[in-house]
Amino acid sequence: MALDTGLASAIKAGINGAHQDQVDELRIRQHLPNFIIIGAAKSATTTLTDILPRHPDCFISKPKEPKYFGRYYQNGWEWYGSRFAKGADKMARGEGSTMYASLLTTYRHTPELMHRYLPDAKLIYIVRHPLDRIVSQWRHLRGRDEKTADFNCLMRNAKLKKLVVGCSLYFQHLERFKAYYPDDQIHCLTFEDLIKKPKPTLKQLLRFLDLSPKVGKLLDDGALPKANEAGDKGRILIEKPEWPPKLRNRVIDYLRQDSEKMLAYMGKPLDFWAW
Repeated sequence: MALDTGLASAIKAGINGAHQDQVDELRIRQHLPNFIIIGAAKSATTTLTDILPRHPDCFISKPKEPKYFGRYYQNGWEWYGSRFAKGADKMARGEGSTMYASLLTTYRHTPELMHRYLPDAKLIYIVRHPLDRIVSQWRHLRGRDEKTADFNCLMRNAKLKKLVVGCSLYFQHLERFKAYYPDDQIHCLTFEDLIKKPKPTLKQLLRFLDLSPKVGKLLDDGALPKANEAGDKGRILIEKPEWPPKLRNRVIDYLRQDSEKMLAYMGKPLDFWAW
């Protein structure tokens, strides 16, 4: 699906540097983020955006997903900067729009547009077992809209394949950002490590953000805060679907090579995510 004409024009102008004066003014006022969580959806990004502001030197935008470098770029830089105005006195200011790392047409130019104005930003990418993440995202969508196609249509329904299965192509998305940002500005972590080893995982993350690695306030008695399984208010809880064997094998074949590249990039064994 093509971009809306107005949005496409705004993004093209942005890529060409048309908004540099606006950005420079916001930068002087410290109304811009210096880190961005780019995804992946349903991989504990909400957990990160909930607990990071517990650190005295960290601020997360309201809303946590402004989706500016894509869907809402027409809202303008003053609008985007206002999301961070209350964090002007913080060392680290960030947001967490998970669709930045997706196949959606709206976010096709996200890395280029983001780098044009925030070249020094640090990027955080949290990923999860590709199949578990797919199940979680499908349940999220179905809980929000009962007209969402059935789970067994994952590879037959174009929307589900692009949005749900496509969000698990982690390395493909990461490469888009690596084309603009060096590795030392990118920090990848896994959902599994965050759940099983929250303290050392969060310490690494805080060091990456140049913050004091004291994680005590980020946790509840040493553990991550409990999450609402249904998620957002008003969304119904959908039962976890069973994987039809043929569909599971087809999705694994589609994702395996990308997943192995992502694990290798993170220094994880290739069997870290058991198929």
